Amino acid sequence: MNVLRTFFETDANQIVLNFGHGLVFFLIGFSIFLKSKRWSELTLAKSLRRLGAFAVLNAIGDWGLVFLPVQEEVFSPHVMGVLWVMDEALLALSYAFLLGFGCRLVADTASRYEWLPRIVPVLYALWFGTLLFALITGRVDPLGGKESLVHFEVAYRYGFAFTGALISAWALYIQQRELIRLDLTASVPPLRWVGIAVAVYGVAAGLLVPPGPYFPANVINQLAFIEWTGLPVRVFTGLIGTVMAIFIIIVLNVFDLEIQRRVEGARRMQAIVDERVRIARDLHDGIIQTLYALGLALEGVKLSLDESAKEAREEIRVIMLSLDQAVKDVRGYIHQLKTPADEVSLDEQLRVLQKELQREARVPVVLKAESVEAGILSTDAIGNILLTVREAVSNALRHARASKVEIVLARNADLLTVSIRDDGVGFDPETLPEAVGGEHQGIENMHRRAEAIGGRLVIHSEATGGTDVTLEIPLHA
Repeated sequence: MNVLRTFFETDANQIVLNFGHGLVFFLIGFSIFLKSKRWSELTLAKSLRRLGAFAVLNAIGDWGLVFLPVQEEVFSPHVMGVLWVMDEALLALSYAFLLGFGCRLVADTASRYEWLPRIVPVLYALWFGTLLFALITGRVDPLGGKESLVHFEVAYRYGFAFTGALISAWALYIQQRELIRLDLTASVPPLRWVGIAVAVYGVAAGLLVPPGPYFPANVINQLAFIEWTGLPVRVFTGLIGTVMAIFIIIVLNVFDLEIQRRVEGARRMQAIVDERVRIARDLHDGIIQTLYALGLALEGVKLSLDESAKEAREEIRVIMLSLDQAVKDVRGYIHQLKTPADEVSLDEQLRVLQKELQREARVPVVLKAESVEAGILSTDAIGNILLTVREAVSNALRHARASKVEIVLARNADLLTVSIRDDGVGFDPETLPEAVGGEHQGIENMHRRAEAIGGRLVIHSEATGGTDVTLEIPLHA
């Protein structure tokens, strides 16, 4: 033990020890400031920067023990006295931040302790005020260097370091419940080790004080520790700080896990939003258009009642068939959401759609379709094409006052086109009002459907020449 004591008491080794001790705590503080996230929902994140401030300030205070003795040949004794007071005040402030970290974390975890953090600045102000009073009244001679401030060092080690470390260790321990509740259990063991290391550090740095003429400083102190172990207290606290640094860095990975979960949650939410938009488009372009056409048909029945009951009955029969088809469409749509559909042929699907549209329309709806083999388009692509055709035909019947609507399906080796032409009143696609509450949303939906299947929608319209809506879909071999 005498060999160890002699080894660490040499000036060169004291410098290395103090510098290494400060470096450990600087790395702790740097890691915390680098990886702590203010936006985190974890309770620990709200007060973690106080722990980082403790570590950085403590490191700077330790480095003062390295560099200040060197400056004695440069500065006057009065200046050196001021520097030693500043270094002591900085070390006391660092431990006040440790106490503030524990108190803030406890208060954030249990609201009944909300008053606890407010006492920390009061305690530090009381300590610092007492130090200034002692300096002004001459009770402490700053020319005596660090040794003249030993009583104030004992006070902040008992009051800030020891108490702050124990409160912080308890506060870290109770954070385990939140991590378990949020299913972040991988961070629980390292957090537990951080709490243990902080508690052990508090005992070493807070109770092993410079020797004093009062209890317990006259029994439990740094000199007694050296005589018992042969090692300076700073060797022990440095090792504990190293353990603390390792596990703090591991614990800080919890923020990376939190970011990953947020990203995954955002992706899931975006998928839900996209699905809702798709469902809204499908309902708008499918079921709503069918019901609107039925409304137009009912208006025709109202007019027919005054002319011929037989014609009215026939139109009612057609409307009932359309209603049955609308019910089938809803059921089919629900089934499509649950299970994938089999491969279908686009031209066959267009023929079925043309018959439905013809039943709903009071003007001819003509289909000219080339054969398109099943499997060349996905089920989703066909669904988007059919809904686009339904929307375009519905627009022609509702707004263009057309006397005829024509659907043309054509294809070549690398391009498939679906055109919907009418001979009604045209419009300017660039001057349409913005879609609000579902109104004027059809054209926007058609463009989005075209983009969704890798195609494009081209609309050509003239005031007296009708409208041509063309959907172009590239075919990839």
